[in-house]
Amino acid sequence: MSDSLRWLNRTLAAALAAVLLLTAPTPARAQTTPASAVTNEPVVMGVMNVEYILANAKATKSVKAALEKQAATYQAELSQQENAIRAADQQLQQQRATLSQQDFEAKKTQLGQQVEALRQKAALRSKQLQQMEGGAMTQVGAALVQAAADIAKARGLTMVLNKSVVVWNATSYDITKEALAKLDAKLTTVKLPAPQ
Repeated sequence: MSDSLRWLNRTLAAALAAVLLLTAPTPARAQTTPASAVTNEPVVMGVMNVEYILANAKATKSVKAALEKQAATYQAELSQQENAIRAADQQLQQQRATLSQQDFEAKKTQLGQQVEALRQKAALRSKQLQQMEGGAMTQVGAALVQAAADIAKARGLTMVLNKSVVVWNATSYDITKEALAKLDAKLTTVKLPAPQ
């Protein structure tokens, strides 16, 4: 597995965890039921492999493709500016003999400022890509949570766990493929949010 795919999987898992935390009932939103009613309700669990779903979902692949396209656009923009700075530096080196030391140093300082501005722009573009990915994956995570909730309701499940935290389960409790199919039916593409 490549480093970029590992990074993407970690980011997707983190985004899903954030969505799960945001959609989990809080004490203020939870229904108050007597303790006796809760203990008498049978626990019926489902299990889904979130990492597998996120690696194979059409929406996730859409996000990855859109991010790669945006990254290529940013890279082309940065490369063009870098090439202009290199050309200006070469030109300055050729003019060195004809310029006074003061003019040479002033132009060299100006080039240094352009290099720093380009470095800052590259950092901004990287941050924007991360924000776009986070926003897009929040949409995917929310759709996956809804898919799991729909399956849980249809099957009478009281809890759905990520397979990564389950030591063993009977295959009849695994809803991974059903959740993936439901997610793919619900959300095939995700538009990247606008960069901030």
